[in-house]
Amino acid sequence: MSLNVKKMLSLFASLVVVIPLYIGLHEGGHVLIAVLCGAKITTFSVLGAHMSYTGGVFTSAALSLFYLAGMLLPVLVSIVYTLTYQRKTASVFYPIFSFFFLLIPTGSILAWMIVPVLCLVNQAPPNDDVTKFIASSGCPPWAVSLGAVILFAGCCLTAWRKSVIQNYWRTVKLD
Repeated sequence: MSLNVKKMLSLFASLVVVIPLYIGLHEGGHVLIAVLCGAKITTFSVLGAHMSYTGGVFTSAALSLFYLAGMLLPVLVSIVYTLTYQRKTASVFYPIFSFFFLLIPTGSILAWMIVPVLCLVNQAPPNDDVTKFIASSGCPPWAVSLGAVILFAGCCLTAWRKSVIQNYWRTVKLD
């Protein structure tokens, strides 16, 4: 099998693994907070990217954390993964997988930058986690956006310093 075919298969396999993993972690973040608030989980679907619950006692702080946890759990897991990243590896799959394992959760932070701006002009999507977070927490949209920018920059800087980005580009470069 040629190296370019291995690269393409690794890219496809990485996405097949990372996307459901991200969804599971995103919904798992919501589940974690709901369970800590005493709720009973009635639905958890990676395929449908959905979870639901009944009961529980949610203060405004707990509700805010519930909405935040969907973004935060996958980002924290990807940061821990990045911090343990091994720069030198002979594998084609590992640098490709690692890049997407960081990219997708980090990319989800973009909504936390953009939706607060949409809130300021009354155009935010009503059922979005970010919109609900702003409503339940009372945080100013500009502060949410600023926090997201800082988190995004930190993730990108960590990926750069650990050579995740450089190794990805070096690996996928076609021969």
